[in-house]
Amino acid sequence: MEVIFSNEDLAMEILSRLSAKNLLRCKCVSKRWMSLISDPSFVRIHHQRSRCISGLLVQEFEEYGGNFFASDYFLYASVNGELSIFKLMDESFPQPSSVIMASCDGLICYRSRRTRDVEVLDIVVWNPMTQERLTLRPTVCHVGTIFGLAFYPFGSSAKMVPCFKVVSIQRPKHDQNSYSFVIYSSETGKWKTSLEVCHCKDELHENKHIYVNGRFYWLTSNQNIITFEVDEELSGVITVPGSKWLDGGARLACLGDSDGYLHYVCIDMSELRVWMLTDPCKPIWVLKHYINIDQFGEESRDHYIHRVRHSPEMIGDSFVVDAQTFHDEVVYLSIRGRLCSYDFKTGRLRFFFNGLYLRHMTKVQATVLPYTPTLATIGIPWLKQNSGSAISFASTSFNYQGRPRKKLKTRKT
Repeated sequence: MEVIFSNEDLAMEILSRLSAKNLLRCKCVSKRWMSLISDPSFVRIHHQRSRCISGLLVQEFEEYGGNFFASDYFLYASVNGELSIFKLMDESFPQPSSVIMASCDGLICYRSRRTRDVEVLDIVVWNPMTQERLTLRPTVCHVGTIFGLAFYPFGSSAKMVPCFKVVSIQRPKHDQNSYSFVIYSSETGKWKTSLEVCHCKDELHENKHIYVNGRFYWLTSNQNIITFEVDEELSGVITVPGSKWLDGGARLACLGDSDGYLHYVCIDMSELRVWMLTDPCKPIWVLKHYINIDQFGEESRDHYIHRVRHSPEMIGDSFVVDAQTFHDEVVYLSIRGRLCSYDFKTGRLRFFFNGLYLRHMTKVQATVLPYTPTLATIGIPWLKQNSGSAISFASTSFNYQGRPRKKLKTRKT
């Protein structure tokens, strides 16, 4: 082993193929390994190679005055079979008091639930790998309930230091025909209200938004997409391709990302289409994939016919498909309530055996977000002098086996 790892290039080649969770443990092997794994060039190589998701963050909830319901839940559906992350998520996510908002390159953003007694929501940026959490409470800005997260693993400025931004989109207090944007930056530790205003009468879907290559995208109820370029603070409205939805048709569409391009998935009758936005400035949509989903119904019928017959949400032997999310040429669907994935590269349909079914007839569709742990999240300078918000920070150190210790540090500024 020592002979192999005496060659730094060979050691980097081997270690960069391990998961971020395992690399945290490898840091404790020796000072040499710690130095290698902490090196920025190694972190960059590992980030490029760890683009495949490890699992899906799944949450179903009903939010009425902050009340919690027995049917609300959060779960982590593993894609690569890594059980340590499953346990970490299950034990660490503060359910049922929180609503998950976004996931970006290993960081997760969630907020507190709306209640009649709480005027200011808690917005939390969480790093599951290190158990660091930054709680933000904007006090001088008007924010809504929909938040996006943009993580810059190698910095957004000349400093090349990992940082992130949280963006809130909401109706201005005295204008119900447009949207405003409020931005928090970890570099400055401050919230600011952007001067940009997007004129759009459509309502937003609470959990159908994504950050791709410097832009946020929010899907609206009228088959449009509101865009917001973070650094330049410019917005716009894009019309999606395909047929018009019927009532409740939003469940038949979702947004996703592949190779740094926005993708739009839509289901029309028995056809599933995937469109790629090649240029967000013009915009130009290209039809990338097309399949007939009737084959999914036949394949799942034998396994789940008992569920269909006893479900109060199904009529007879109906075939219900909801589009959940899309990532790296894989579309994630719920078929008869069962979470599954279809890989366009292999043509393989796979069901997730998590023991739970996603409800179809609910006001808010289930939130399903891809999660990819990366080493780049470890180098974020979380605390900054803050103006315009209350801020608290908590972190958990790890023992040599990579498990979080019980001792918790909390700091407030």
